[in-house]
Amino acid sequence: MLTIQSLHRALLASCLLGCLPARAGSAISTPATPGIPETPASTATGLLLGKFTGESAYDRIWSAFTLYKDENNPVLQEFSLQGRLQLQYADGNSDDGHFDIDDFKNGSASNAQSVWGDHLEARRAYLGFKSKWYQNWKLEGQIDVDTTDGMGNFYRNIYDLYLVYAPSDALNVTVGKVEVKFGREQEISSKEILTIERSLVSNLLYPGELTGIKANGKGIAEHWLYDLGVYSNDRAREFANLSQGAIILGKIGYDYSAQTGLDTAVASLQYLHNTAPGYKEQNDDNFYASGSPSFSDSIALTNDITHGRFGLTTDILYGFGYKGNAEQAGTTTAINQSDVFGISIIPSYYIADGLQLVGRVQWATSGDVRAKNGTTPATSNLGLPNRYEKWAPNVIPNGDNYTSFYLGLNYYLYGHKLKIMNGIEYSIMDGGIANAGKKQTASYDGYTFFSGLRFSF
Repeated sequence: MLTIQSLHRALLASCLLGCLPARAGSAISTPATPGIPETPASTATGLLLGKFTGESAYDRIWSAFTLYKDENNPVLQEFSLQGRLQLQYADGNSDDGHFDIDDFKNGSASNAQSVWGDHLEARRAYLGFKSKWYQNWKLEGQIDVDTTDGMGNFYRNIYDLYLVYAPSDALNVTVGKVEVKFGREQEISSKEILTIERSLVSNLLYPGELTGIKANGKGIAEHWLYDLGVYSNDRAREFANLSQGAIILGKIGYDYSAQTGLDTAVASLQYLHNTAPGYKEQNDDNFYASGSPSFSDSIALTNDITHGRFGLTTDILYGFGYKGNAEQAGTTTAINQSDVFGISIIPSYYIADGLQLVGRVQWATSGDVRAKNGTTPATSNLGLPNRYEKWAPNVIPNGDNYTSFYLGLNYYLYGHKLKIMNGIEYSIMDGGIANAGKKQTASYDGYTFFSGLRFSF
């Protein structure tokens, strides 16, 4: 007997079959019939079809994260899992003593939620999917996973979830929650950055994961690229309510690789405007919201080149500090942020196949940390990086000059998808105000050793 339930099942099966080519996963063509074109062999691959791709063992292992892929399917071209797990260890010494991840862990509840034991941090842990539909549409997203609470509180927040319409390289329209990237270091995914952590001013001006809409493209008149987006200002657990101001980000870039003979060469000018600097969402369970940057406007001039084994990334950043009030977790807070200026230069060179030497020089400066009376520290100027110098003994809360030198060695087992990173960074902060009552000195001078494992799919 035909029932409503069996009819639903039949319709569902028909829809699923309609998304897959005939005899998906089989390499056998349908025999030709006179007058009827021969049905081509299926090109579909993926875990659901038991067809893995690639020549090496690594290729075949990582191809298992692709559940289904067939560019010839008119409906669904790809559905894959995606995610990343980034583990790292740090140990440092300054003029005032030793510090490590245990000190970072004890610094705040938000820090503690990412630390395994006392000496290993799960810096990032994301899990999600990506898919391509009807040739021109992409839908993908990831959640931020809590790795310290077992399965009891697995979900922390939506890291990103967005829909892209991409009819051509010249036009991509994206709507949803995305990571808003200002400056070249932020544009490079955390899966592919060459240093364990990004530079100080790059992180200071970072907008966060925001809800909005943007249009971007490349290949305009062969060489030009652009990006223009409007986003809600708050870093919400899921999607923003669009009532807390806006961040507007515009970029224009030029690809000059053809003129120079370099493998890649792109320079860009970027401008960011924030209508509600310093705003901070309420914390929610195991989600600890971070504040919007305390800068009304920011400018970036970037350059990124590669040629053979050599690479060079340069960021020049300027943030116009905000002075006024901001709503932070339901209360009004006074903000007194000075302007900041930073330069970051990252050269890299493959000294052997899979073995890369990386350096970085960064210099940052801001307004004087003293207020007009000459003694009271401003609310915020340059602070030492949260990972991990901020947690050194007797550390200064503010300074007006920061310089650091990083030297690292990256070993790629499977490109950026599986790599080991090691580095050491020497840093100096000065221009602070000593506070004998809190045993805080007026400067910082120390080094930090980093080691990390990066895994992504």
